[in-house]
Order: sequence, then structure tokens, then C-alpha cells
Amino acid sequence: MARGFIYVVTTVTRDYVQERFSQVPTKWEGRLYFGPCKKPMRPKMLPGDWVFGLSHSKVPPRRIVFVAELEERITFAEAYDRFPDLRGPEGPIHVRPVDGTGRFPECSYQHIPGASHANDWKADLASQRLDAFFVCSNRAGWRGRWLGKYGPEIDDEILRFLKKCSVHGQASLLSAQNSDATVERPIRHGGLYTGLHLETDHAESLLALCASRIPGMTLLDSVVTPPRRSRAGGDCGVLERARESGPNKPIRVTKHKC
Repeated sequence: MARGFIYVVTTVTRDYVQERFSQVPTKWEGRLYFGPCKKPMRPKMLPGDWVFGLSHSKVPPRRIVFVAELEERITFAEAYDRFPDLRGPEGPIHVRPVDGTGRFPECSYQHIPGASHANDWKADLASQRLDAFFVCSNRAGWRGRWLGKYGPEIDDEILRFLKKCSVHGQASLLSAQNSDATVERPIRHGGLYTGLHLETDHAESLLALCASRIPGMTLLDSVVTPPRRSRAGGDCGVLERARESGPNKPIRVTKHKC
């Protein structure tokens, strides 16, 4: 049975879209990609599961801004090799693979200069279970795309569903039900609103609630997400790993032109 993960996308603007291409989930060439952040969720997420992103409290009304099925779970090294346009600093891939020494993640990765998580990339990859980058399914219709301001508004019926989901924090399960939730605070545990996510074994039910509230595809096609932008001068600053680099050899860095 597909599992559903529901969380708050804290980076959406007043227009219900991401501000920068590097923020996750990232829309690129018709798909959504889920990279760093959400450490409590990533180790548990598997292909076939669904992810639902909610707008934050500073952008009322609260909406479901994206819905996506996970198609692939790969390492950041695989993502770096397969998706050059998603590499930082412009894209969400914040590390590049290296052949190093010591403990994980330093033995396998280096932070890409200028990419996200400059100060906490090691914590973001604190264990190999967190070495998970997700490719979302490119489905027809509204699933697997950024819904933005046309995403379903959190109403009483959707709230009733969310209240039945389990609440999870940074470390573990907090409650079997999201009973403290309100329309204004749809993910809540007592006085705690941040660092939480919900889980459900009934993702299909939430999909059905969303489907009945989605407008026509013409409106969804009008949603504009941030494009990938090159650095000044046309140099994308994409760093290429050198596999021959070892503990006694300097790491060779090559910049590719766009």
C-alpha cells in the first residue's frame, strides 16, 4: 500500500511558488525532484509513495501546492551524474561525489561552493539512509506537477482527513493522530507547528479529495515556476568530480560552460 507524506513547504512565496530553482521540490522539464531537507521523511520514502506539500501560515489561505508520486529513489552521487542541470549552486543538488577517506559523508561527498546547506550539508547527509534523492513521476494531468495558487485550499473536509494522520517530529512519532490541527494550522502537535510532517496509509483518499478540487488544466498550465538561471558570464559553475582523486591527490575541479 502506498504511503503518503505531508509537510509544509516553508519556501513558497505569496504567489504559491518557489522563489528559487534550487529550492525543493524543484520543477524541471516536466517533473518534480525532491532533494535535501526533510531529514525525518527521506529515510522512509520509497518509490510508489506520495508526497503532498502544503503552503505555510504566512501565505493564507493554506493550500496543497504540489502532489507527486515518487518514481525513483537514488543517491546524490547518481543524481549528480544523471542530472547536470540540477547541480548546485543553481540547482538543488548540494554535494558532489568524491573518493575520499574518513567517515560518511566526507568520504563520499563534498559540498558544492555556493549551493544550499553550506553550513549543514554534513547533517543533511548524516547517515547513508539520508543519501536519498527522489525523482517524481511524470504523470498526465495534475498529479506530479506544481499546483501553486490553484492547489486545493485546506477546507473542513481535507482537515478531517489530515486529523487522522500520524504526526512525526525530528526524531520520532509524536502522535497517532493530528488531532490538534486547524484550518490555519493543518499540521500541529500541541503548541508545536514547525519541524513536523504527517504520514498516512491512505494516500489514495487524499488524492481523491484533491482531484475533486482541481481546476481545469488550462489554469494549471499558467503556473510559472522559477527557471534555472546561469551565473553572470554564462558560466554555470557546475563542478565535475574527479574519481581519480584520492587521499594523497588533490581534487580536480572542472567548470563546465552552459
